[in-house]
Amino acid sequence: MIVRNFLFHRVAEEKDMLWPPMHPGLFEKTIRLLMTRFNVVLLEDFLEDPGAQQSKKQTATVSFDDGYKDNLEIAAPILSKYKCPASFYVVSDCINRQLPTWTYITDFFFQREKASLSLDNDFVPASFRKIEWNALAEGSEWGKKIKPWMKSLSNPLRLWVMEQLQAQNRDASVPGGMMMNWEEVKQLKQAGFYIGSHSHTHPMLASLEKETEIKEELAVSAEQIAFHLGHRPVTISYPIGSWDQRVVMAATETGYHYGLAVEQRFYNTAKDGVLTIPRTELYNEPWWKTQARISGLYQKIRKLMR
Repeated sequence: MIVRNFLFHRVAEEKDMLWPPMHPGLFEKTIRLLMTRFNVVLLEDFLEDPGAQQSKKQTATVSFDDGYKDNLEIAAPILSKYKCPASFYVVSDCINRQLPTWTYITDFFFQREKASLSLDNDFVPASFRKIEWNALAEGSEWGKKIKPWMKSLSNPLRLWVMEQLQAQNRDASVPGGMMMNWEEVKQLKQAGFYIGSHSHTHPMLASLEKETEIKEELAVSAEQIAFHLGHRPVTISYPIGSWDQRVVMAATETGYHYGLAVEQRFYNTAKDGVLTIPRTELYNEPWWKTQARISGLYQKIRKLMR
């Protein structure tokens, strides 16, 4: 059986050059199409009992990652309007601190006309220990080089780099008000949506060297959700779609039943494991391209072009 799992992040009218939100008009058009063309079900309900979700239409699911406030304020009312079920996977530390993910914050700090950064530590490559730039394009280039390296770091080292970024750039305030708080996440649950985990601090789990770090990321997030919302999540959405067999094992050992990746393809229940479920992300782009992704045509064309 093929299940089309569609992933969203932000839905808003505001412009964001770093992480463009999907426009509400496009989002509503997308949800209307999904509800017309497919049997849209809650992913967790389908996984718990696939037989109960049978329909003449093909099956699809809707999910969101990170925990942005616009998920509640803009996306949820549209979902409710069309009676579209959806799952929301939150980064517990982002909800606690009311700050976006470290990947967003890193991009934000390197989008400056002029700045410098000193990372004087033995684990830092020599080329990154002292950098400076005098144009937006230069800062962007540095960000493109440093962020992949940061993804490979252990949690303590990555957090140290983040502390340096923020301490040395106090004149640049990270945008506030982007993330939900726990009371707002609770409102989503009360509206009938499912709340799952997207880890505690959003690291690339497969890049973490210590299995204890992987387990801590998964366990702390689950505990936070259980404390604030009263249920322990059965689903973990792997940050940045990063997973390996250690991550899968850690997910099982910390109580998760299902794991979600991002592979821009549809879920084949006969071949894909329930802890490595692929999703197709949808973006703020022309309507024809969104339709092509939903139908699978876009993925087929991309595959042929490789």
